[in-house]
Amino acid sequence: MIVTTDAVVLRTMKYRESSRIAVLYTSALGKISVIAKGARDGKSRLGGGLQPMNLVSAVLYVRETRELQLITQCDVLAPMHALGGDLDRMGAAMAALELTDAVSPPGEPSGELFDLLRATLGAVSAATNQPGNALYYFELHLLGLIGFRPLLTSCASCGAAVEPEGRAEMRMGHGGILCRDCSRKGPSLEAVSPAALAALRRLQESADPASATRMVMEPPLRGEIALVLRRYLLAHVEGLRTLRSEAVFSSL
Repeated sequence: MIVTTDAVVLRTMKYRESSRIAVLYTSALGKISVIAKGARDGKSRLGGGLQPMNLVSAVLYVRETRELQLITQCDVLAPMHALGGDLDRMGAAMAALELTDAVSPPGEPSGELFDLLRATLGAVSAATNQPGNALYYFELHLLGLIGFRPLLTSCASCGAAVEPEGRAEMRMGHGGILCRDCSRKGPSLEAVSPAALAALRRLQESADPASATRMVMEPPLRGEIALVLRRYLLAHVEGLRTLRSEAVFSSL
């Protein structure tokens, strides 16, 4: 079966002398592994397009009986090479790729996830300030797509409304913030400042990741939001560990 589909390149690796294996997240087939024969040959048109973060149009020869499909054509729709000179952009984009890879079983397409990833990479690339905000948007809305949308306006335990004034508490495995009464009833709570809670609510309500990059947040607030979201993701995404992009870019 020949399939033509838009795809985001999640990761690649060398294969034998001249070929390359790539993991794509496609609009038609979800996550799929492909082999690009001869892609590392200087004369091949495939190699230039199969770079992580690129949005491409791919032609695939698909057989359900094999795990590794064949890619024969790869046209770049939106190159992301501009991200290479900016560590903040690169770190945010790579984290979005890793999270997509982590939560996506092979062969289970989600148009909503594909659109979210594509919009996030575009927002990171186009942002004039605070591109990391697009990643926070991505993480919050990814949690919603996989069934773990955090409750940020009402108590995850009793359902009571939670006002943004004062510090809130969040139990990472419980589904969101807790009201003052419920936060007294158990351990493993994470304090969330009023500013962080307000920002998380704005990010959750934002129309798209591009609008999130227009939010102005100081470094301490961004750091708190990043930590809260990462701990929440670790509590709800089975098998998720520290992201390689996070470890690399935090050390620079």
